[in-house]
Amino acid sequence: EDAGPATLENECVEDAECLAGKGCSSGVCVALADGAAPSVITDPVDDVPTEESPNLSCVGQPNSTPAGPATATLYGAVTRFGSGLKTYDIRVQVFDATTFDPSECADVKEGAEQEECYEAYGTPIGEALSQKVQLTQELPESCAGHSECPIGYRCIKNDLGNECLEQYGVFEIEGIPSNTPLVLRSTATKSKSKWHTTYSFNVFVFADQIDDEGRYRFDATMVSHGQWLLTPNTVGLGDVPPERGVLGGRIRDCRTDERDSWAIGSVKLGLASPPKKFVFFNELEDDTVPLDDRTETNILGRFAALDVEPGWNILSGYASIDSASVELGALPVYVFPNSLTVVSWPGRQPYWSQK
Repeated sequence: EDAGPATLENECVEDAECLAGKGCSSGVCVALADGAAPSVITDPVDDVPTEESPNLSCVGQPNSTPAGPATATLYGAVTRFGSGLKTYDIRVQVFDATTFDPSECADVKEGAEQEECYEAYGTPIGEALSQKVQLTQELPESCAGHSECPIGYRCIKNDLGNECLEQYGVFEIEGIPSNTPLVLRSTATKSKSKWHTTYSFNVFVFADQIDDEGRYRFDATMVSHGQWLLTPNTVGLGDVPPERGVLGGRIRDCRTDERDSWAIGSVKLGLASPPKKFVFFNELEDDTVPLDDRTETNILGRFAALDVEPGWNILSGYASIDSASVELGALPVYVFPNSLTVVSWPGRQPYWSQK
């Protein structure tokens, strides 16, 4: 049986099925972006919005199959959403998205037993435990941005200026297939109460981006328990119940021959099974705060859907281009209880040297 969602309450076939002010975007009712601020892409080197409309050439198209190696060593940092411990001893597992359907766990008794089912589901293509960075270079005396620091380090401001400080563990996994949709699962093996398991959907190793050493970078993600509580509380919601989940990530455009997928601002979003609240954020990369009155993505493309029913769901959206609502397609995605699901969509090739 094919993986994917059943009919959900916010699904649609035509605009007339949606409430006033909404349209049917790729099968999901979404607030229209007609007349909204233009959806432009942001240059990730300096986080400055351009005047360019997003490249949407990949929307609704089959998976890309560029020429290149059939497999790669997937490596990266385990980034952290919110303050917290360094991300050591995080188990990062990679799955083939075309066969990844954890729906069987929905039938398991709710609570810890169900969470254990989800965290044990599937046979990974490969996995690794995040480790402390083994430096092969001297740290710079100071830094102006994160891209000047080694992987796993961040440029942090202190009383004497800025310096590169270790924040994240790192991982690498050999033999990951290219040009194949993937799912990453990141699970804490120590200090479990400080973390929530995080699933990254819409991951893709582009064969033409594998480096000369056969390596491809894609950072995994974890969310700290403190941030898990802070985000809903900041916008006036109570804690997300443990039997419900959260979906978040960034809206990015399609990659081009000249650049990676850049963040898109002013995008309206909808879910087929709606959250208790969509939240969007301020414009600061390193001091992310949800804004209660914001209704579309910021210049960094960030969003979160809080308190969502677990199970298969569909994400869709509208960009505002030439004062019209332009569909961004639809992404089937699974929401897990007491866990975060992360997506980069519709573009799949994030820029990694972000300030």
